[in-house]
Amino acid sequence: MRVGGHMKDIVLDLGPINAVDETAFAQAIESLAEWQAQRGGQGWRERDAPDLMIKTVCNKAGELRKSVIFQKQEWASAFMGFWQDQRDAG
Repeated sequence: MRVGGHMKDIVLDLGPINAVDETAFAQAIESLAEWQAQRGGQGWRERDAPDLMIKTVCNKAGELRKSVIFQKQEWASAFMGFWQDQRDAG
């Protein structure tokens, strides 16, 4: 357990999400999970914070927005690559 350390979160605001983006988002998350597993990513059992958190909010106009919050820049960069690939493919 880490005490007294300061963690910086990396927050990626993906902006408004439509149905096509939602499918691309799900596939990008799946790709990230596969990427972490290939790199021996089972260390989550030893950490006191999640690898990522997903926040979805709806504004007054009914528009959905997503943010993904990471603990490591490396994970955020990998996700952005997967996200761009999926959006470009859609």
